[in-house]
Amino acid sequence: MKKFFKSLTPLQATLLLILATTILRIVAAVSTELTTDEAHYALYGYYLDWSYFDHPPLIGWLQAVVLAFSDSDFSLRLMPILLFVAASITLFKVSIKLFPNQTPWLGFLAVAIMHSGVMLQLIGLAMLPDSPLLLLGLLVLLALHGVLTDGRLRYWLWLGLWLGLSGISKYTAVTFVLTVLLALLFSRQWRQLLRPGPWLAMIIAFVLILPVLYWNQRHEWISFLYQLHHGTGKLSWEFKRFIISQAGQLLVYGPLIYVFGMIAAYAGLKDFKKLFEPEQLGAMLSLALAMPLLLMFAWNSGYEMTLPHWTSFGWLALSPLTAHWIINAWKKRWVRDSVRASVVYAVLFTAVVFSQLISPWMPFSDNKNALRDLYGWGQAARKAEKLRTELAALQGETPKLFTENWTLASRISWYARPSPVVVLDDKYNQFDIWYGSPQNGMRGILILWPGENAKPKTGGKGEFAECSLKEKMPIISNGHIASVFSFYFCHDYRP
Repeated sequence: MKKFFKSLTPLQATLLLILATTILRIVAAVSTELTTDEAHYALYGYYLDWSYFDHPPLIGWLQAVVLAFSDSDFSLRLMPILLFVAASITLFKVSIKLFPNQTPWLGFLAVAIMHSGVMLQLIGLAMLPDSPLLLLGLLVLLALHGVLTDGRLRYWLWLGLWLGLSGISKYTAVTFVLTVLLALLFSRQWRQLLRPGPWLAMIIAFVLILPVLYWNQRHEWISFLYQLHHGTGKLSWEFKRFIISQAGQLLVYGPLIYVFGMIAAYAGLKDFKKLFEPEQLGAMLSLALAMPLLLMFAWNSGYEMTLPHWTSFGWLALSPLTAHWIINAWKKRWVRDSVRASVVYAVLFTAVVFSQLISPWMPFSDNKNALRDLYGWGQAARKAEKLRTELAALQGETPKLFTENWTLASRISWYARPSPVVVLDDKYNQFDIWYGSPQNGMRGILILWPGENAKPKTGGKGEFAECSLKEKMPIISNGHIASVFSFYFCHDYRP
């Protein structure tokens, strides 16, 4: 066995690593129901549109392709699994391109760094807008490298294609435009803007994002307004929120990505003038792609805590530079010891998370399960729909399903489709577009979760006149109650 591993080429070792982690994600894919975001984006594919309230349309279009063949939970996870495999192979190629004078094992190390982050592994399992963005961002980097080293028109055309597709993947891809400008600045190639290539690339990208503009024009530009206010939800910037956000990233990405990524970025930026030198092209491109996104979310985290997956592409873009720095600093004992400790952390954390997903074993007591969000939604949706059908037999307005917020609605709506699920909170969201906002006199089944003693408020503004408990459904995991769903018959909604 030892002889076998020693005989591997860097590419073979990379493919073996990708295969091992892919098998792990496939096993996990068949073990749990869809999460909040997964169900929400599966509904994007079910209710196909030009764009959506909180995200551009590519994720919905990709899931629509899957839904044409199957609507199983496993099928809906095949797309992110395949995208992650493609991103991993592309990262290997990108890393060697950026640092051609380095050992080809740099490509393997960059992919190993990528796969060391549990957050990135989960993005490779559950479909998020970041899932296609990981691949598309690396393709942007590959095309941009061709623009700067070759300059032929075809590289600009590829760049326009990848920028446009990134733009309909996630709104944060707007930072890629800044990346292109920074790359032209640092490489002293501003004169390329006088050629047809950049303008043709701009036209291609603009055509590709037209669906987003068309949909928003029809919906009073609500996506852009939502995103503008989303990152600055608090009135003041607080250091505490910033620290909590950074701590969360350290936890889910691990020190190999977070700590060594920061060290590599600092080392690359320390001698700023060197970034203008041609031999520093790889470091410059990695930094130009990663830093705008990472700095944007670092600053915004002081206003609103950053969810860990928001920064995923920034850390991925740093991985070639991180691998380059580690190889150059490997002679230092503290680097070797720290990298080995980081690998141990990554393996153990990945083992804990994925083993819990595959076969729950943690001894949570009743109603204290930290992963309760993963269990029981299909069962609860079927029960709610059955109760709604019973209520429909009684005279009165056609009953609907109700939840208190969109996170509950996403799972219930997916598993109870095509029954409409009306969200009762006062925040306008995608469910208001799909199913309408709550109206005067409405009645139906209200699903409450997760507390055993959850009760709806009644009689006031934005509430039902009356609700009666119909049934409680405990969800069992590993022999203990993970959560409890409560189902209420509710009548006469008062806006």
